[in-house]
Amino acid sequence: MNNQYQISTISIYNKYRLTNLINFLNTQGLDFDNNVNFTVIIKNEKEQIIATGSLDTNIIKCLAVAPNHRNEGLSATIVSYLINKAASEGIRKLFVYTKCENEDMFKDLGFYAIEKTNKILLMENIKNGFTNYLNNIKKETEAFIHINNIQPKKIGCIIANCNPFTKGHLYLMETSAKKCDLLHVFVLSGSNKFFTEEERVTLVKQGIKNHDNIIVHYAKDYILSPLTFPTYFIKEKTQTSNINCELDVTIFINKIAPLLNITHRFLGTESNDLVTKAYNDYLTNALKHSNVELEIIDREKVGNIIISASKVRKYIENKEFDKIKDFVPKTTYEFILNKFKL
Repeated sequence: MNNQYQISTISIYNKYRLTNLINFLNTQGLDFDNNVNFTVIIKNEKEQIIATGSLDTNIIKCLAVAPNHRNEGLSATIVSYLINKAASEGIRKLFVYTKCENEDMFKDLGFYAIEKTNKILLMENIKNGFTNYLNNIKKETEAFIHINNIQPKKIGCIIANCNPFTKGHLYLMETSAKKCDLLHVFVLSGSNKFFTEEERVTLVKQGIKNHDNIIVHYAKDYILSPLTFPTYFIKEKTQTSNINCELDVTIFINKIAPLLNITHRFLGTESNDLVTKAYNDYLTNALKHSNVELEIIDREKVGNIIISASKVRKYIENKEFDKIKDFVPKTTYEFILNKFKL
């Protein structure tokens, strides 16, 4: 890197520097991602930003270099800085969002392609990471089919957060399972202040244990995660025009569905969450051009109230445990009492 250039970090709380960064990214056709927690910039001798990159925990985002500085190795400098920062915090597995034309550069930096759309390329720095995940769920499925003596022709799929597992989730899964020879349920990755990933998967498995044609998988980083569909996990979810779920849907259509011979994807109706509704609308249109048929099932109610995990979480926060009982299976209810009730 040119010795006249300065590399430094930037705080999201420094409004002046952040405004300059946002303006620089906009000139490169990019938006600043408010979820990032670490940003590095390179400035020239005139104190102008000429390159930048950010980390959202284990995801490299907002990488840009000014056009007149693109053959100076600045991208590699930025990425190396971010890799070292992540390593200092014990994060070894990294992902990157970038423009498709940057694929060769990131290959040289030790990244491997997962999937791409017309605009976005997703890569990871673990060789065969995604391939190994696909192989694992394929093996899980083959063993499940053999143990339960299933000859699946109509194969369904549900992807759900289950935070926590409710009677609404159970109704969706039981209704879908009746329509299929085999139903795949993917439980979203990540933990939160209420339930860990392992707890949610366990609650789902307990809730559907009497159904021998439902198999439960960890979605991990590759299915409807903060990596493939970050908008879903943003608290302020009102600007649906900014939702970009193309990457997540592309991974499902191109990789997950063919691998498991999925013929149907099931969704519950969604009326309140704008982001989920926008995702469902996009998925509906995308599946029209695929080999997967979409079926939407009306959500289960208690009286006139639609069952939702968000209601259950609110009751937990308010210590209104008696109100939870009608919304969740017995196994979930007992778990909630043991974990949260003092």
